[in-house]
Amino acid sequence: MHFDIKVNMIAEGWKKELPENHRIALDLAYSDFLDGYFHLSRTEDEKLGRVTKSLPQKYITRYSPLFCRRFIISMSSVAERLVQLEQIAPLPRSTAEAMALHILIEDATTLLRDVKRIDADYNEFKALAFRDTEFLSLYETNPNEPADNPTNHKPLPNNLEFADWFKPFDSNKPVNPFVYEDWTTEQACLNFER
Repeated sequence: MHFDIKVNMIAEGWKKELPENHRIALDLAYSDFLDGYFHLSRTEDEKLGRVTKSLPQKYITRYSPLFCRRFIISMSSVAERLVQLEQIAPLPRSTAEAMALHILIEDATTLLRDVKRIDADYNEFKALAFRDTEFLSLYETNPNEPADNPTNHKPLPNNLEFADWFKPFDSNKPVNPFVYEDWTTEQACLNFER
């Protein structure tokens, strides 16, 4: 008996905007990212570094093992939406997911350049996939201001505060429950220590 199993390529719903080699590069970038974290290493710090190297470095002291686990789940959520046959736009549902998609695109661009000698063009995809690119401001650093200094802190809008990175942009489009626990649940002391 022969079974014909169809495996969907990542970003199948984005065929018009992304050529096949760009979609394959996104898939490889996702696999490399997960392999980088789950790869057995000598120290937990080494694992953390593999996940956090592409995140805003001014928050480096705040990236904990729990943060990294939550970020990996956010990355997986983005990848899961990319394999859907229909386009899901905007694709990221939180700031962390926006960063995850940004990292995938950056890594896929590098793969295409270094391995295939192709100049990647994800511009149309990015214009449709992201609701905005305000999160990119988190990567900017001011050399005259100490990183992550609470005394000079000005509140950031649009879920850009570190504590809000996993909070969904829209309550009708939830994120994975592992990455964001509802505030009312926390207030009711119904959450459990992990």
